[in-house]
Amino acid sequence: MTDSFETPPSGGFHLAQVDEPTNYGRLALRIVIALVISSLVVFIWVRFGHKTPVATGDIARIAIYPVQARITGGAAGTPGEQGQDEIINQMLVFAHVRLHNPNKAPITIEDDWAIVTLPDGETRRSLGASFSDFEKVFQAYPQLAPMRMDPLRRDIEIPPGQSVDGLVVFSYPLSRDEWNTRKSMQVTISFKGAKDVTLNAPPS
Repeated sequence: MTDSFETPPSGGFHLAQVDEPTNYGRLALRIVIALVISSLVVFIWVRFGHKTPVATGDIARIAIYPVQARITGGAAGTPGEQGQDEIINQMLVFAHVRLHNPNKAPITIEDDWAIVTLPDGETRRSLGASFSDFEKVFQAYPQLAPMRMDPLRRDIEIPPGQSVDGLVVFSYPLSRDEWNTRKSMQVTISFKGAKDVTLNAPPS
């Protein structure tokens, strides 16, 4: 038995077409659908699965203690001449801060500071006193003992569903009149791995 070959029509061999031409419109549609689905997955994860912890809180009370320091013999006008005394005003501000952790994981206090806004819009910023400075304040002014309470310590961990409170001490180069005419005071508490919390101080 011999194999036979059919001679193709004149004009050469014809190759059958295997792949269809690329449909760019359909490809673009598939890409858009994939992007929409991936974006939706990310949104759901951020919205419902991965929430940045947020604490709640308030400032129970504010107390102040004006301090005046007198520097004797300031800059003299001429050699040998006694200069005038200089008065420096300082305002110690004591904030009783309460914080609550409504999250399912513990959060840890990292830092704290407060900003006072004056009538002209100028702001003054003060970091909360460290534990050693906190102790020095009450040693230097024993008359402040009635307002003393445990400090709100940095690095303290707040367990889920629990609350903490404590005293934070701030210091500003302000007179009593400047303090009394302030627009506002806001205390900010920062946390490790959680959003900062800013609390409005009540009038003192």
